[in-house]
Amino acid sequence: MNKKYRWGIIGAARIAEKFAEGLKELPNATCYAIAARSAERAETFRQKYGFEKAYGSYEAMLADPQVDIVYIATTNNLHFEHTMMSLEAGKAVLCEKPFASNPSQVEQMIRKAKEKNLFLMEALWSRFLPTVQAFKQQMQDGSIGKPILLEVDFGIQPPYDPQSRMFDPELGGGSIPDIGIYPLFMALYLFGKPTSVQVASVAAPTGTDMTTSILLKHAGDEISVLTSSFAIRLETEAKLFGETGSLRLCRMFHIPTGLMIRKGDDDEQEIPVSLVGNGYNYEAQEVMDCLDRGETESQGMPFSFSLDLIRLLDDVCRKAKNDKQNQEPNKL
Repeated sequence: MNKKYRWGIIGAARIAEKFAEGLKELPNATCYAIAARSAERAETFRQKYGFEKAYGSYEAMLADPQVDIVYIATTNNLHFEHTMMSLEAGKAVLCEKPFASNPSQVEQMIRKAKEKNLFLMEALWSRFLPTVQAFKQQMQDGSIGKPILLEVDFGIQPPYDPQSRMFDPELGGGSIPDIGIYPLFMALYLFGKPTSVQVASVAAPTGTDMTTSILLKHAGDEISVLTSSFAIRLETEAKLFGETGSLRLCRMFHIPTGLMIRKGDDDEQEIPVSLVGNGYNYEAQEVMDCLDRGETESQGMPFSFSLDLIRLLDDVCRKAKNDKQNQEPNKL
């Protein structure tokens, strides 16, 4: 048995709860410490998920020498600050997506990790799901011929609250950074950096994007059509069309789900994929596997990929903002 790692979590929101559930699937992971903005909230989380320690401040948890790895589960606008705090404290870090608010912050985070010789990885959990990996493998194996068109959408209808993390620009809100990152990830994961990026966007009353559509062209002449929205419910599937068939990651494509294939005019057939746990366990296992090997960077989610993703996300957000400046915002 490899080393058993003691995990600490910064932030006690829903994403932290899901991650804690995933950790319980891993025999080499210990649910050790939870840190929240109040001691009461941390204690409630500790009792619910069986953690050993609860801290009412992030700094107190980071000062605990028993914490081996920190998972950062705070709002988008705080990822940079909390990653840098954790690295300064000498901790390995798994930081929720998006890695930070802009490319400059991501570059600083990577430099700090290298300076400290510490492990750092972006927690884009879909990258390590067996269904997503099988989706790409089927494409690479030529099971649908040359890939031509990728269609990915992600649409939900959260209650409109201008102070929520989804709509408040100060909290890094907007459909693009919150859920649009998943379609962007899929396009980058399958085809690499695009050669052209076109964006059409409609704003929420707070100025963050409400609905955004993205058209990418890639070096191999593949086309990606991507959409994210807080205004409508979409299929939230990933469909890849090739010369001789198609692949489909069923609703919701970014979580453990079904994988379907169609060849020619035949009916769709399911491709069996073995899945364990709620899916968050796979990214946590990747971190621990890397640490077992003495690595400070994941080859599955390398710094170069996170940099390409944040630069693409930043470009899309900038073009969405320029498009929205010429529009009236949605009236909710």
